[in-house]
Amino acid sequence: MNKIQHIVKVAELIAKNICNQNDSVEKEKLDSWKNESLRHERLYDKIVDWDNFQARNKTYKSFDADKAWDVFYYNLSKKKTKVRILSILKYAAAITLPLLVGGLIFYFQSGRQQTVSEQMVSITPGTQSAIIVLDNGNRINLEEKELSELVENDGSVIQNKNGELSYTAIKEKTLGQKHLKNTLIIPRGREYSLVLSDGSRVVLNSVSKFTYPVAFDMNKREVSLEGEAYFEIERDETRPFYVNINGLRIEVLGTSFNIKAYGDEEEIYTTLVEGQIKLNTAVNDKEWILKPDQQAVLERSSNQVVVNDVDAKQFIGWIRGVYSFDNQPIEEIVKTLSRWYDFDYEFNSENVKKVRFEGGLNKYDDIYPILDIMQSTGKIKYKVEGKKIIFM
Repeated sequence: MNKIQHIVKVAELIAKNICNQNDSVEKEKLDSWKNESLRHERLYDKIVDWDNFQARNKTYKSFDADKAWDVFYYNLSKKKTKVRILSILKYAAAITLPLLVGGLIFYFQSGRQQTVSEQMVSITPGTQSAIIVLDNGNRINLEEKELSELVENDGSVIQNKNGELSYTAIKEKTLGQKHLKNTLIIPRGREYSLVLSDGSRVVLNSVSKFTYPVAFDMNKREVSLEGEAYFEIERDETRPFYVNINGLRIEVLGTSFNIKAYGDEEEIYTTLVEGQIKLNTAVNDKEWILKPDQQAVLERSSNQVVVNDVDAKQFIGWIRGVYSFDNQPIEEIVKTLSRWYDFDYEFNSENVKKVRFEGGLNKYDDIYPILDIMQSTGKIKYKVEGKKIIFM
């Protein structure tokens, strides 16, 4: 293999590596070339540096190739120039590699465009569906089985229509009577809402679990949550409404608020939209009272609560079909999106997780435009493998 052929081969290895198309053998060959000398290693680092790549791309677009070739061909015919060109061949890698890599990246990306598009089809926005677990243990998948109406053992009626369950209690339970409890489970890529027997409405986000009585008793209303939900509670001063979360208890009279309490996240976020709520942690008797546009953040490990002033609308946008992010690390953004779009993800370094973005999207739209916008900033790259997105 002559000098120029070798340079072309190295350029191909670098370009395929940038496009994440190198197999194990090609990766070994590239590593071997980089390890040959410090000059090769520095040249590789310079080529893959994003700022340098952008600068080369700008130069490439403004380059008059025909004019340059005419000048080169004319000079090549001169004897002295021939000698000069031969003498600089040893520097050819530093001169031509960056240009070759840029062209090959375009080639590889264009060549796999159709394949990537086919892979992207599998990642789609979520839909309305859930699994209801009855008090007797029976499970009903609302996506697979048509359920328009169900009568519970105590006579209560459950109706299911347009992505919402609604409960009608025949009578309230007296103290000491057995309470039937149901659980609504929301898988990844799904959402659902329900109207409780007292008229309160709850909207549940993906990867959530909500346990509640079919009919409330005469003294209190009490439910449990894992995941995220938005509540609109019917006011009843004689029966306070309690939401139990692992590590936190929230007392409500009549108000609207959002709770985000996923098990794989360190913090629990309680955001008040209207009314007033009171929070108690599981380890002490201290109370926090929230006013509208305030958010309480409980750190699970320390059981410390911090109350911040916020724009509550930003945190309930998901119930209106909008996700918005305000200077958040991409790790948090992707975690939120993965629950709704039902995809797996991976970061190829810890630094990538810390890259911050802000913006928003309609959650019923395709996910790829927002990924492309993130990539266009030059801060990250991404590739899709089936239902997995890898961020680099």
